Amino acid sequence: MMGSTMNRHGPIPRRFIGSFVAVLAWALPASFSVAADFWSDHVEPVLREHCVECHSQTKSKGGLDLSTFQLALRGGARGPGFVPGRPDDSNLYVFLKAGADPHMPPRRQLSNEHIALVRTGIEKAGAIKPSDAASAAWTSPAPQKPRVPAWVPPTNMAPSDVIDDFVERGWKERRARPAAMASDNAFLRRVYLDLLGRIPSPDESVAFHRLKPRKRRAALVESLLQNPEHARHLAEVFDYVLMRRPGKGLEDQRRAQGWLGFLESSFQRNRPWNDVVRDIIVARPAQPSERGLVQFLYERQNNPQAMAEALAPVVFGVQIQCAQCHDHMVAREIKQAHYWGMVAAFNRTKNVDADSGPGLAESAIGGFVSFANLRKESQPARMVFFNGRSIDEPWPAEGIKEVDAPEKYRVPPPPDKQKPVAPAVPVFSRREALADAVTRDNPLLARATVNRVWALLFGRGLVHPVDLMDSKHPPSHPDLLDWLASDFEQHQFDIRRLVRSIVLSRAYQLDSRPASKNAPPDDAFARALEKPLSAEQLLRSLLIATGNLVSKDGKVAGLAEADLRRAFVRQFPDLFTPEYNATLQQAMFLSNSPLLDALLAPRDGNLAAQLNTLPDDRRRVVAAFQSVQGRSPEADELKASLAYLTAHPGEGGRKQLLWALLTSTEFMVNH
Repeated sequence: MMGSTMNRHGPIPRRFIGSFVAVLAWALPASFSVAADFWSDHVEPVLREHCVECHSQTKSKGGLDLSTFQLALRGGARGPGFVPGRPDDSNLYVFLKAGADPHMPPRRQLSNEHIALVRTGIEKAGAIKPSDAASAAWTSPAPQKPRVPAWVPPTNMAPSDVIDDFVERGWKERRARPAAMASDNAFLRRVYLDLLGRIPSPDESVAFHRLKPRKRRAALVESLLQNPEHARHLAEVFDYVLMRRPGKGLEDQRRAQGWLGFLESSFQRNRPWNDVVRDIIVARPAQPSERGLVQFLYERQNNPQAMAEALAPVVFGVQIQCAQCHDHMVAREIKQAHYWGMVAAFNRTKNVDADSGPGLAESAIGGFVSFANLRKESQPARMVFFNGRSIDEPWPAEGIKEVDAPEKYRVPPPPDKQKPVAPAVPVFSRREALADAVTRDNPLLARATVNRVWALLFGRGLVHPVDLMDSKHPPSHPDLLDWLASDFEQHQFDIRRLVRSIVLSRAYQLDSRPASKNAPPDDAFARALEKPLSAEQLLRSLLIATGNLVSKDGKVAGLAEADLRRAFVRQFPDLFTPEYNATLQQAMFLSNSPLLDALLAPRDGNLAAQLNTLPDDRRRVVAAFQSVQGRSPEADELKASLAYLTAHPGEGGRKQLLWALLTSTEFMVNH
């Protein structure tokens, strides 16, 4: 049985140098650096856990907001929160001590360790110049200048070599020793799983090893990128990214409406990713074969907030739902106005079932709403977005009622609520304006996409987690992220080129075993990180390993392939999880499911049937390891397997041997 836990171990355009998040981050005087870094790493987590419930921008008791270094220094009604370098004269420290009056937090005592961290943070702040402290404590924060990269790669350098140079610089900074290169067998399995969503078949493995050694990896990658299964795999991945997992009814609807077909066709044709994103926002297919693109918005069932929340991680790389009621408490650059600005862009949209099929109509009038912050102050929801772009649409004068009219539409709505021939399209479309704002000249779209693809291939993003690309989650390799995003944008958002560049890098091809006993940090990318297989990867790999083929009527071992897939998705629903832990339900499924049991029953020349035809147990063990693990058994594995088959002779023992190999961690993860 699988263990209960799996460890996750030419020049750039000047307008793009430095991350957008860095541009949004608040500047500090130079003398702040050491104090602010310690505060952010050690003191802020303590205050966030114990204090910001009452002392934040949303609920600043006594006028005190402790959510950032500057605001804690500024203080509240009792004066500065702390005096730099003098903890015993600082309210923030004094009120934490046992017996203080008033005592903070009111109902509990912080640990001595946490109190000591606060004291140390205040002491380190003593290095700040008084003039700088006064300036930072009482003035509004100012945007930082774009960061200048430490190294700009030459224009003629191969993209995979650029990636390696940036990663190797990170190894030196972290004093991380990289792992050895993965063997051909390990690379073969890894790249098949990452690019096709399954392990290689025995015939594909033989074909790979027949290629010339020096060029076999590059040749394999190129062939996999052209394989239709690559497009299918990416379609399944981005279906999850854009839509999350559906129930049975929604999955059937997505297939029937052509959503998955639209994604698969887009990846097969290698369409620019910004064009694909624009299509799903505008949601007006140019031809019947593209009708599936409406599903992204249609499935949100006329809920503009759900539409905005689903789109933000795709085009900005951030989650915005925390800004629904107030500016983000931690990532302060995410404003409440950004949340409602995106909502406003969708609140003229309505699902319709037209003669042309399901679609999204858009009104030419209405949708002028306001939102209130926690102080009940009302503001108009104008279309301003996280990337600094805005859409200037005049609001109707107070007391003036808008009047709808056919001339306000390119495709007018039908009269008297009749069934429309096609969804209504206004002359001025908010959705089109939003699509332009987030898919043209929006560096954040490129950053979010390359970070997501990096996470798919490496098991962890350059920003981790992948959809929290805000000021509180800095990238592990800022220059690399900037370069990848800029290169992606310069090459017309070419997903295939991006994937090729990454998988041909040395960093991607490292072994998963660390070079020394002390494994390097995961964010060094000094070894391959183990990635749990998705439901689709696991099921298809099981079918390959067990030799069970899908029949023309869509059945496997007498079972409908669609039912098998749904069963695996229910048990293994996640992708891009920050930390993965196998569940009891997954272990029980692998141990007791009749679906898995059916794959292990001998039939139609599958692996179980082949084992029965071999003349001795030694050959059976070798064949089982070759088919499931893609390698021969090591000496101790062979000895243990032979002993088990001797103690459990016959078909039952062979079935259990296969089950043990298929549910092993080695098979269940990409490594």
